[in-house]
Amino acid sequence: MIAEKRRQEILKLIEQEGSIRISNLGKKFNVTDMTIRRDIDYLSKMGLVKRVHGGAISENSENISLATTFLKRNKEYKPEKERIGQKAQEYLPDNSTIIIDGGSTNECFARYIDPKKKLRVITHALNIAWIIANNENHELIVAGGVLNRLTMTFTGSEVENLYNELNADILFVAASGISLEKGLTDPAWLDISIKKTMIRAAKKIILLIDSHKFELVTSRTFAPLESVDLIITDSKLPKEIKDQYSKAGIEIVIA
Repeated sequence: MIAEKRRQEILKLIEQEGSIRISNLGKKFNVTDMTIRRDIDYLSKMGLVKRVHGGAISENSENISLATTFLKRNKEYKPEKERIGQKAQEYLPDNSTIIIDGGSTNECFARYIDPKKKLRVITHALNIAWIIANNENHELIVAGGVLNRLTMTFTGSEVENLYNELNADILFVAASGISLEKGLTDPAWLDISIKKTMIRAAKKIILLIDSHKFELVTSRTFAPLESVDLIITDSKLPKEIKDQYSKAGIEIVIA
């Protein structure tokens, strides 16, 4: 079993049981205790678990739940994300410079981009960079740093420094939650300072988000609602919620 998959399984076990012991995990995954210690050290640095003598415990039940949800995200709400990705193409002008944030919905968006369009694409998401790299008409700029394998995005000052230097026409941003009161939010284990820098770098902000994330508040706010120019979501968004956002002056497009 590769390290990434094993770490996912460790997170699931801690979510279910609240704590784990290194010796038990070594036997379960047929690896040495030293390998398990390295896995736990990695998860601890990500803020997902707390290292204790002989094992690990949940650092924060919300963080663990959101982390395991993110790892399954490519399979969840797939039809809705596909429709959002397709609809967002209508707001992608030719000869523009765009930033594409990480996330599974943005990956769907990237897959639908017309390869004939002339674009400059900036991203810090490895999976999205791989998609764009196959299109010869798309100039690709990758903000690289330390790879977070739980999100497939690069983190660190190198990423922020690049975004600070660039000027983009549109940012297609992602969020783990959105609410009228708290704005756009993400869990503590994500590097939200990068999102703040991306928002400052773009003239127009378009949020791609599926309907189940509305009125969901996670650990940290990275942008107020008024910073978003347009939200694209799916048809499962309740009408009353759409009306509430419209009254607040937020434009929502249904895919």
